[in-house]
Amino acid sequence: MSRRHIQLMIIACVFALVATACAGESTSTEESPSTTAAEAESPEVTDPPPEGGDDGDGGDSGGEEPAEPTESEAEPAFAEDFHGGVFADFQASFDRNSDPFTSLEALCLPHEAAADRTDSMRGITADTIEVGHMRNKLEDAVALGFGIPVGDPHEMFELFIGYINEECGGIRGRQLELSLGEFSPLDQSAEALTSACLAVTEDAASVVVMNSTGYNATGALCVAEEHETVMIGGTGLASDIIERGEGRILSTQQTLGQASKNLVNKAVADGILDGTKIAVVYPDTPGIPEVVEGELIPALDAAGFSPAVTEVVGCDGGTVCAAGLVEVVGKLKGEEITAVFAPFNILSLPGFVQEMATQGFAPGEVTFLQSNFNSQAGDLVSSKVAANGGVAAAELYNGAYIVDSAYTGLHNVTDTVPPFNQMCLDTYAGAGGNGGAMYDYFSQVDNTPAGMVGSVCSQIRLMARILYHAGDNPTPESILEAIKNMGPIDISGMLPGKVDGGTNGAEFWVQSLRWTFPCEYPEPYDENDTCIVSSGDYTEGVN
Repeated sequence: MSRRHIQLMIIACVFALVATACAGESTSTEESPSTTAAEAESPEVTDPPPEGGDDGDGGDSGGEEPAEPTESEAEPAFAEDFHGGVFADFQASFDRNSDPFTSLEALCLPHEAAADRTDSMRGITADTIEVGHMRNKLEDAVALGFGIPVGDPHEMFELFIGYINEECGGIRGRQLELSLGEFSPLDQSAEALTSACLAVTEDAASVVVMNSTGYNATGALCVAEEHETVMIGGTGLASDIIERGEGRILSTQQTLGQASKNLVNKAVADGILDGTKIAVVYPDTPGIPEVVEGELIPALDAAGFSPAVTEVVGCDGGTVCAAGLVEVVGKLKGEEITAVFAPFNILSLPGFVQEMATQGFAPGEVTFLQSNFNSQAGDLVSSKVAANGGVAAAELYNGAYIVDSAYTGLHNVTDTVPPFNQMCLDTYAGAGGNGGAMYDYFSQVDNTPAGMVGSVCSQIRLMARILYHAGDNPTPESILEAIKNMGPIDISGMLPGKVDGGTNGAEFWVQSLRWTFPCEYPEPYDENDTCIVSSGDYTEGVN
């Protein structure tokens, strides 16, 4: 295997991770210090729901329908809503008494075991439910300079599941059993991903599989298409991949097609493209041309802003995409391009921008437009324009216009942790009296693992709610019905999100952001003095 191939695998992992893990999209590459685990008392819940029964959604169940969980106080939302009321309005629409897994005060509420439980399907017995964690072993990439301190995701899954079992009686009386399938960022071949998939689907018969550290279409389709098992993750995938999952692939990210369309729609609404001459330049990395040519360019055409130039930069099967770069940039200069869509990866974007600066593009002469395609809406990836491209590239890229759902930079403008994230952090640190680290949401070093806690917590919540609403004796059909009718869900940062059958990504509101050099916040992302600044101008995106 070539070194370039190895690098490509690593970068694919990094892209997915950055998009899903960061509490404030302010990822840090520093080593996270060990912190002392703090114990948190389990919330005291009075009047737990009575014994459950048929919930009317297709599950094979008996007895009476469970009563709605009750809580002593109204749920908090935001001390301040920095997003034009969008977040508060969404939270107000979220029925947090719909099941034992919607509270903002506790990960779950105790509830009675369902009567007449049976071995209802493979992976579900009268007393247990198998669920899986498909883990990307990010530590394998440290030797090649891609260490990302996200904490211990598998421990997070274990502790959250342990809390549900010990404090809340499992799900309708069934204890959750967690299996593990692992693959390395150094080998994301079909064989390696299939092996991890088989460990959680065939060996362990998981009913739901979760992933918070990045996976690709191969892993998702192995779980959802080949083994007809629910796959929950935070990786943005192409729309056709999610559609092939037939409702079983759920992501807390927008699809790549949604991200592309939202970028175009928001840029048009904000007047960013008015009077510009547009170029779309993209790598030939498998999967990217299909989205750019099938989603991004048609969206520009439909909006009346057809690109004057569309060019592909070759990657030669590797990671650094630079084949023909000088000629492509020369064409942009000759055509006097003033707006550029450039969905390159972490290694290729700096070289592209640097070449534009070398060929005479001056700061303010051209606007770059990005979505979270290739994780360019995150500080860790975007900061490499300065780190690897140099000052001239950073000055040219300054002011890049970005559209994404992420709450990038939130920790720079508030001292309030979103209540969902705080609950997750407290639960993780004190789970079962033997929890993990207590991460500081506002620390540049702790922000990334704190975000991973929120990401895992949101997946655990979604898994539990799906299985709860599938009835006393879940079946494949009742699980799909529960997904179809799920509606609003909890996402790290309390982003507005919903699930409606798995045909699209969960996030459905987007905002504009700007990449700044020098950083406009008091504390930059890193020593290169860059950061992404949130506008907070959320609007409803493509669903």
